[in-house]
Amino acid sequence: MPEVYYYVSSDKVSDILDCGLKLSAFYDKEVMIEGYIQQCFAGLINPKDDMSSYNSEGLTCIKINVRSDKCYVADSFVYETIKEKPENLELYNKSVIPLEKYIFGTYRKPECLITSTILAGEAARLDRCMDLPVIYENSETLYINNIINNFREQYDNFDDYLLYSFFSRLEEMGKVNTIKSSDGGKTVFTTESGEIYCIRKPELNKIF
Repeated sequence: MPEVYYYVSSDKVSDILDCGLKLSAFYDKEVMIEGYIQQCFAGLINPKDDMSSYNSEGLTCIKINVRSDKCYVADSFVYETIKEKPENLELYNKSVIPLEKYIFGTYRKPECLITSTILAGEAARLDRCMDLPVIYENSETLYINNIINNFREQYDNFDDYLLYSFFSRLEEMGKVNTIKSSDGGKTVFTTESGEIYCIRKPELNKIF
């Protein structure tokens, strides 16, 4: 069975490991799943997807063995963005998919929606030395790297476009000075501390 990570109050860990955690009494949210509103625990694919909880002295991460048919993945970044705009809630609902169909790096902040009670014996304390996923740092970093790498494959000058846009914004803020070539294709950005950044100005019509 797949493992999902879940943060609980440190003073409740022993009780949860011994007795489990009843869904109807302690669920985190209600979500539309496969046409029905279902109560869920909201866990994580990677403990480091919530660094605030990871570093909290008052919380402990437990790893839970869940049945695949009782666990779904949704993008909590979408939910947090549109939660005060209920007319857009369908965007979040559409992100809900079975855990077994989720591809790592697809969602910026994936949350694991557990739709069943956690039984005694299904959870254990996370051992940070032995149990942390080592394939990637966290889901958000993986998501951003995937986007950048995909666009690098599609557009030869994508890095120049990113850098030029970034430094142009710094110029608007008065953080850097700019020297442009006569043809406008090359730009040198300089900082007050003397750093020099040489960036080509990409032609947008050749990028998109």
